[in-house]
Amino acid sequence: MLRRLLLAVIVILIVYQLWDIGWIEVLHSLPTQPLFYVLFFVLYLTLPTVEVFIYRQVWKVKRWDSFKAFITKRVYNEEVMGYSGEFYLFMWARKRVNKSEKDVLKNVRDNNIISAVSSNLVAVVLISVLVYTGIVSLDDLFGNVNVVYIIAGVFIGIVLIALFIQFRKYIFSLPLNKALKVFLLYITRFIIHHGLLIVQWAIVIPDTPVSIWLLFIAIIIVVNRIPFIPSRDLVFMWAGIELSRALDMATASVAGMLLVTSAMKKSLNLILFLLISYFNKTEEIEELRKDYEKTIKEKQKD
Repeated sequence: MLRRLLLAVIVILIVYQLWDIGWIEVLHSLPTQPLFYVLFFVLYLTLPTVEVFIYRQVWKVKRWDSFKAFITKRVYNEEVMGYSGEFYLFMWARKRVNKSEKDVLKNVRDNNIISAVSSNLVAVVLISVLVYTGIVSLDDLFGNVNVVYIIAGVFIGIVLIALFIQFRKYIFSLPLNKALKVFLLYITRFIIHHGLLIVQWAIVIPDTPVSIWLLFIAIIIVVNRIPFIPSRDLVFMWAGIELSRALDMATASVAGMLLVTSAMKKSLNLILFLLISYFNKTEEIEELRKDYEKTIKEKQKD
């Protein structure tokens, strides 16, 4: 109920934003460059493709089967609720991976920890770049916060890091060499994905400083780290339109670009989910048929 209410509020806010800009102006500002749409499909596939290689570090599953699972995981996370995809992945893997349920759960947990660390690291680097370039000031980030609170926050952070290192074996089971490989894969994917995202946006609104697009990227990372919210792309769409107004950008072009991206993402999520569900059901039926024929042949031999 709360999830639906939150989703309804987000949709109402976006409709109000588009109404305020002007529907006609937004529709006239929709992207027409073919490369924008080509990059959309490339960007959509980056995460499930990289996850195939990431989870190959711990699971021996056919690449095509795992690719379908990671697509479905993405759909659950984006359209149902954050981290619901991880629950789906656990349920999927426990039937196909030759490991105990406890080990499967640990593998999913470890990969999520590494993903969170890598994305948060990218966010810190981006914020540092934004502060250095003057796009964001420290006063805007912290205001008049007392220095004592900042020191306390740094101290707590150091303590948490020390505790994590001390008790790593109890909360993190992936071997260090594999953890480093997974971390490098996540970081590489982050850099390539967000770099292509900036290129995609720059195609629609050229001559925009890279520092502005880095601010948009920072907002995406923050939104994606908020747990248990539905339709994060809609949340980013609302935030992106508000940010474009604050930065005096071509708001109609930004709104049109984000509107098309959100609509295409939801359409593709639905289409792929239905196709994968159909193929999985077909494969299950085929396996049952083979098992049945095998049983019949064995009985005939007897």
